[in-house]
Parts: sequence; structure tokens; C-alpha cells
Amino acid sequence: MQTILSLVMLVLATFSLSACVSSIKPETKQLDFYDFGLQTADNRVNFSLPLEQLGASDAIQHGNIRYRLNYKNPSQVFAYAESRWSTLPIDLLRQKVANASPANTACSLKLQIVGFDQVFDAANSSQGVVQLQLGLVDRRSRKLLASTLVSAQHAAQSADARGGVAALNLASTEALQRAADWAETTSQSAPECQAATSQ
Repeated sequence: MQTILSLVMLVLATFSLSACVSSIKPETKQLDFYDFGLQTADNRVNFSLPLEQLGASDAIQHGNIRYRLNYKNPSQVFAYAESRWSTLPIDLLRQKVANASPANTACSLKLQIVGFDQVFDAANSSQGVVQLQLGLVDRRSRKLLASTLVSAQHAAQSADARGGVAALNLASTEALQRAADWAETTSQSAPECQAATSQ
């Protein structure tokens, strides 16, 4: 009888332990998703030339929010483990562009995002950095008339993903405005771009 009772108690203890183990689940951290918020007409950038191409390098065409520790190794890229973009960086910039696409211009603009990072100069000091590669193109001959790299940066208010996103929002608007200004100035001095307007 004692043996049977011991066996029953052992079985009950085993079931109890199994139930405890099965109820213990690893805690999973929910990802935080970011974008630049709702866009309005007031915070969009106007381009005087048709923007025929808006692309991005493969290294930043994903949902990772990237950062660099310049004070340790400027060439090493990191990504926040628990924060993501809700859409691709190229889509974030596309929402900021207002393009009337004038029909009487002979030139267009190609734009590629080549830098889109939160850069730390120190552990508690960072800035959002956006770099855009631009190309002025003759729409008829497809000849590249001019090219340049524009860059903009804005200080982050906090040393985390939230601060980096806000800084990249402001830096991207400034970079797009510099791109629009360069395109307008450069096209005005290029004879190829004036040919259509003189007809």
C-alpha cells in the first residue's frame, strides 16, 4: 500500500512539474515601428524638374534602423534590435516630394539615397545623416549632364531609435531641399535643359 501511495504521489508530482514548465514561456519584446508621421503640404519639398528616378542603395533598402559609432569604428554598421521602419527609407522620402513634372523641360533628375544613418560621435551625442546622390539627365539623349552628392544632418535629442528617427526626419527634408535647389540652379545653366523652354 505504501508503495502504491508513493507511486501515485510521484506521478502527481511529475504532472505538476510538467504543468509548471509548460506555463513558463520566454518573454518576447514587441517591436517598435517608426515612420516620419503624416505628411502635409507644408513639409513637402517642391522640385522644378521631373524626378524620374528615386532609388536607394541595397544596403539601406530594408526595415532596419541603422546607426554608426563613429567614435569607435566609422565603417561598422549596427541596427536597433527592437525597432524597425514601418516602410522602406525610399518610401519615407517619396512622401516628402512634391513634383509638378513640368512638361516643357528637357531635363530630369535622378536621385539615390546612399546614406541614411544615425551617427554617434560620442555615446550620448548623435545626429541623423542623410546623403543623396544626384544626377541631371538630358531626357532626349539620356546623357548625364551633371552629378553631385548632397548631405544633411540634424542633431538627435536622445541616444536611441526614437531620437534617431526624429533627426533623420528633419535631415531628410533638408537634404531633399538641397537637392531641389541644386537641380534648379544646375539646369538653368545647362543649354540642354533650356532647349525646350525656348521653343
